[in-house]
Amino acid sequence: MSIDPIDDTLWADIQRVQAEVYHQFEPENQATLRSKWLASPDCCFVARTRQDDPARPGVLAYLLAHAWHSDTPPKLYQPIAPGAGTGHHLFLHDLAVSRRAAGLGLGRQMVERLLGRARRRGFGQIRLVAVQGSVPFWRKMGFEPVPGAQASASYGSDATVMRQVLRATGP
Repeated sequence: MSIDPIDDTLWADIQRVQAEVYHQFEPENQATLRSKWLASPDCCFVARTRQDDPARPGVLAYLLAHAWHSDTPPKLYQPIAPGAGTGHHLFLHDLAVSRRAAGLGLGRQMVERLLGRARRRGFGQIRLVAVQGSVPFWRKMGFEPVPGAQASASYGSDATVMRQVLRATGP
């Protein structure tokens, strides 16, 4: 198993994982997902098996995060315009882990990698919108609900805006 940067060859696998994981709303199209990656490619990655592991082929999980300029989360289904992925904090747009990888700890590993990268890049916090009952997972990862914060209705009725304040680390 490895966690690697996203490249242009992985989008079909990423979309397959997305379609498998999200059942409360429509998956985003490839152009929208790619816009998140293009905004901050060093904050986006996949977990995948080695090519010699036929038991779990391809991408098993992905994480997309990008710099963001507002405390209000971006809406689903809207691409990030070129140059708009800048700002004072990181927005964790999506973490999806295939059922084929259940129990392997890939979600935790990917979030820990993102936390390290965010600290090194000097972000003060990471924000996200928890959906589909995922608040307990995000709490375990050190995120807390943001009092009074609202997400777009596109995230569904159980959406919760959460954040983790980061402490800077050395180089």
